[in-house]
Amino acid sequence: MNIKKVFVDANVIIDMFDKSRENCIIANRIMNYCVDREIELYTSCDLVTTVYYVLSKKGKKKALEDVKAASDIFELIPFTNEDLNGAIYLMEKDKNFKDLEDTLQYVLAKKAECDLILTNDKRFYSPDIKTFSTKQFLNEI
Repeated sequence: MNIKKVFVDANVIIDMFDKSRENCIIANRIMNYCVDREIELYTSCDLVTTVYYVLSKKGKKKALEDVKAASDIFELIPFTNEDLNGAIYLMEKDKNFKDLEDTLQYVLAKKAECDLILTNDKRFYSPDIKTFSTKQFLNEI
């Protein structure tokens, strides 16, 4: 698998830090694999607050530590009005884009020229960037 840039969805980042989640070990193995091979890891700046919100339910201090650790691993992709409008345009033109957050993540993954989107969201639509769940990714490496 020749991958240089991976966009990581919020659910995978949450899996990394929440030991009670089913995919925690898998997510951490994948992140270690990517870091060891200098694969660039990206996520959206707006997902950071989602990750914090979910993780803070088990403790705010630990959630802040986890978000800090994530900021050392992931390159945050900022988004502009143009990116948001691009996501809205896609949703208006293609009925397969059903969720604004996912569509924006797709737009940002394209902006960063990612080769792959890593997500455990089975409904994540990406017409031209390959998507893998963490289990699929693990089976490929």
